[in-house]
Amino acid sequence: MVKILFFGDLVETLGMASDEIVLPPDVTDVERLLFVLSRRGEMWKKMLLGNPKLNITVNRQFAEKSAPLRDGDEVALVGFAVA
Repeated sequence: MVKILFFGDLVETLGMASDEIVLPPDVTDVERLLFVLSRRGEMWKKMLLGNPKLNITVNRQFAEKSAPLRDGDEVALVGFAVA
């Protein structure tokens, strides 16, 4: 299971401050996680994919989308609306 924390405009736009999900077998990095989350709806897709104002941490360390994920990780997503 991975804990996901949302900050910035993500909280209001997505309607939640945190979530926990079981990683599907094909989700091995942050980019794949963002893709899976983006399937929750159009606003999720807009805020998580291609958003230049999205910052990511994995286990409290700044991370790129290519950062690997493992069971038990904490992912924080800080995002702001794109005009």
